[in-house]
Amino acid sequence: MEQLTTYKVTFKETADEWLFQYRKTDDIIYSFFNLKGSRILKLLDNNQFPGTVSRMEEWTKFKKAVTIELILDDYSFEAFWKAYNLKLKKELSQKAFEKLSLVDVIKCFNTLKKYDEFLVKTGQAKAHLVTWLNQKRYNDEY
Repeated sequence: MEQLTTYKVTFKETADEWLFQYRKTDDIIYSFFNLKGSRILKLLDNNQFPGTVSRMEEWTKFKKAVTIELILDDYSFEAFWKAYNLKLKKELSQKAFEKLSLVDVIKCFNTLKKYDEFLVKTGQAKAHLVTWLNQKRYNDEY
């Protein structure tokens, strides 16, 4: 399996979110995901697409406009099961998780912290993971 470095870019003005993955062997772009937003056309029109890790690192100069995060490489069910931290209905949860696209899996990892903070603030009980996945609660705004 290809070893990848993943960056999440969030535009502060529009809240657009993009995910860039680069091969660790040569630092060339491997995949791109538009998680949220429509700004991609401007990026392609202006030949600003960060096709290499060094080009992505150049984007860090634009701190007022974007937030760039280097994010984890392990998007496995086991990693998410551990992070979700409610150990109920594992088999059903794993089946639901395996049906998700990579973009949705990444959304799950990115939304989990906000979900946990929301639960603390509201006092609500945490949903079983299988329910959270099947109801696509990772798309909710917490």
